[in-house]
Amino acid sequence: MTQPIITDLFGANSTFTGSPKILEIPLSSLPSLTGANPTALEIYAAIVSNAHAWLNANTDTSVLGTSDLTISSPITRNGIAKTQFQYSERFYGLYSAPTFDPNSI
Repeated sequence: MTQPIITDLFGANSTFTGSPKILEIPLSSLPSLTGANPTALEIYAAIVSNAHAWLNANTDTSVLGTSDLTISSPITRNGIAKTQFQYSERFYGLYSAPTFDPNSI
């Protein structure tokens, strides 16, 4: 398994240009967005949802990221019952043994 590419996490028509460094994510690349004028938070949530779906479909240990989704309901927010969608993302790098330093406390 290889690491994900731009289109895996950000949608089919997403591109990254190296010079200048520009990541372009057309709204059409995020299939969960259905409104004509999504808010910034809706776009961010769609990106997280898209990446979560790819990471859960590609669970080989060579992929250096994982994602979990926890759904809780009802959660009261501002006095209104809501459903909470909590994504937990983890990224993995080379191991180095942690060292406890009392002077850092």
